[in-house]
Amino acid sequence: MGEKSGRLECGVSTEPEWLSAFPALAAIRDEAWLKALLAAKELVIPPGATVVRHGDPCANLFLIWHGSVRVYESSDRGREIVLYRTGGGEPCILTLITLLAGSDYAAEAMTEDEVRAVAIPAELFRNAMNASEAFRNFIMATLARRLGDVMRTVEAVTFQHLDLRLACLLGQIFERNESNVISVTHEDLARELGTTRVFVSRMLKQLERMGCILLNYGQIKLASPTALAWLARDSVA
Repeated sequence: MGEKSGRLECGVSTEPEWLSAFPALAAIRDEAWLKALLAAKELVIPPGATVVRHGDPCANLFLIWHGSVRVYESSDRGREIVLYRTGGGEPCILTLITLLAGSDYAAEAMTEDEVRAVAIPAELFRNAMNASEAFRNFIMATLARRLGDVMRTVEAVTFQHLDLRLACLLGQIFERNESNVISVTHEDLARELGTTRVFVSRMLKQLERMGCILLNYGQIKLASPTALAWLARDSVA
């Protein structure tokens, strides 16, 4: 992984490129935050890399300014469920919560594409939290937003049928890729939903019979945006 330091010299901002992805942080001029900013290390992480593992200690706060990180839980049987994603312009909530709790990682995270991130040492993060009201407000607002996302995930897992959750997930993937054809395996979808590949395959066949999608090897084509959107709407109603 390549890395380099950000710089602020003689009180005049020569702000690093990554900071433009965080307007709220770029506006902070408290001494404790600027000290943390000077110590920030830029990282380039390849796709498919495990960023953190369950039970590992946390030494840094990560700020993701490009790319996407998938945060998930896995069971002893190898089943996974995606809790949320952290994208460009967001702190890594997993590292944030772990640092605030003073604990080890309680989940795992993996890059989905090339990720450019910034690592801020834990000690400087805690100093900024204690001394900078503006930085503390940014962190609290971020936590509040992400808590809402996690609560929606819990609600979906608890109360919504898997077939409707699958329709909603497909709609999100089509939208995220800005394409009517996506390359995704049944195993990938099963990991997202915390279920089995066999169940996902059966439900995809049902969606195909309903005219929502067309299935090809390793690809799914959106056949009827209206029909899929109708099912997905029911899953979030």
